Amino acid sequence: MPLSFVSREQWGAKPPKRVTKRDPSTLSGVAVHWFALPRAAKSHSGCAGLLRGIQRDHMDKGGLGTKDGANDIAYNHGVCPHGKAFTLRGFGVQTGANGDSDSNETFAAIVFMSGKGDPGPTDKAFEVIAEIIRMWQKKGAGPEVRPHQFFTGSACPGPELLKWIAKKPAPWKGGVADAAFAPEDETPEWLFDFIQWRLVGRGQGQPRPTGIPRKIPPSAWEATTRMARMAVDLGPREPYLDWVEWRRRGAKPSERPRSVPKTIPAAWKQSFKRLDQLFTGELPPKPPRPKPGPPVPEPKAKITPQTLLLAEPRVTLKRLEKFEIGRDHGVYTDANVRGILKKYVTLSTKMGLDPLLVVSQMLEETGHLTSPKSQPPQRNPAGIGATGGKVEGASFATWDKAIRAHVGRLLAYALEEGEETPAQRALIKEALKVRDLPADRRGCAPVLGGLAGKWAMDKQYAVKISKIANEIRPL
Repeated sequence: MPLSFVSREQWGAKPPKRVTKRDPSTLSGVAVHWFALPRAAKSHSGCAGLLRGIQRDHMDKGGLGTKDGANDIAYNHGVCPHGKAFTLRGFGVQTGANGDSDSNETFAAIVFMSGKGDPGPTDKAFEVIAEIIRMWQKKGAGPEVRPHQFFTGSACPGPELLKWIAKKPAPWKGGVADAAFAPEDETPEWLFDFIQWRLVGRGQGQPRPTGIPRKIPPSAWEATTRMARMAVDLGPREPYLDWVEWRRRGAKPSERPRSVPKTIPAAWKQSFKRLDQLFTGELPPKPPRPKPGPPVPEPKAKITPQTLLLAEPRVTLKRLEKFEIGRDHGVYTDANVRGILKKYVTLSTKMGLDPLLVVSQMLEETGHLTSPKSQPPQRNPAGIGATGGKVEGASFATWDKAIRAHVGRLLAYALEEGEETPAQRALIKEALKVRDLPADRRGCAPVLGGLAGKWAMDKQYAVKISKIANEIRPL
């Protein structure tokens, strides 16, 4: 359908700070967005003002996560709920909306000018979006059409557009015969499933996808080999590096990078664990080479607020007992303390938490098991539910229940929802029945420092726990 655009001059755009040209023929396709916030203009007369406000927010300091502000409004084109098309950055200009430099360099960006709580796109608005996609394709852009969600952890572009993009056949292919790419595709449908399974899924224990032929042609094996080599040559991509940096800073939800996907791939988590071991010195001991004299033990890394909670045990039960036995523990005997420490070590290790950090937190919270809240009948090992004043917090009939509540709650702080094993998920569910956890606390503390200001309001909370841990395990 013939389509006219509301020009930049007509909607009152500011001049861009800088323009980065991008030939449409170099693009893989188009990404589709929505505003989410703010909501749509109530009438078409307000659409121009809405865009001016968005452009101002993007170009001001801190806009789009930049220090000095973005070069321009982020998107290439906009479509308002009233079915009108707007030129934003326009054709042939690189977008700034998709989340990271790679996706901005390989996809254009179209935004539906609507937000949460607004009605979904009308048939007319859908057709305008489809026509702009076709125009990009006719200018040479590739056939891929992705929701913004594909590149980041957001819900963009909202439920209606997500369903529309997923439709088969694609709604924008009605007039695609004149597009720059060939309409016919000779690639077998099973090939990409096979490559993904060989390179990723098989290592994660996924079954062989159905539809793959029993005998794989040599050309498919060659394609898989080349893809593996390309992945090595490409190296870590920007979203992964952003995620690693964010995790090392404490993974505060408010600081989550725009480029980080909603579901973190298992390979990212595995590589992060190995990298952390390399940089903190917490590597598994290597077998000593045969040589005269006793082997030299590897140095131990100091416990700091940046130490991961989920890690192999850094101390033995015997070392914990040696540190703690003999102190004043109120009504608890040395035998009682040995039993409590053993339960902590057993459960923490089973759930993947370093028992050194869990026990150190318990000792900090309870004053080495002398605080009134840690004594019978309350047996509260970590201040669960105690918010100060007259709020006494949770009580537990046995130390088994108390320790399960503590370890399960700490797991909820260390792991984002969806990252847990079935056993961890079950313990978290059990622990949060004792006291619920606000949504912003889930996964906020992959490292010890994340507990400060969250588990306890004390900004030195992680430092104090680190001090106890380093006293238990001297370097």
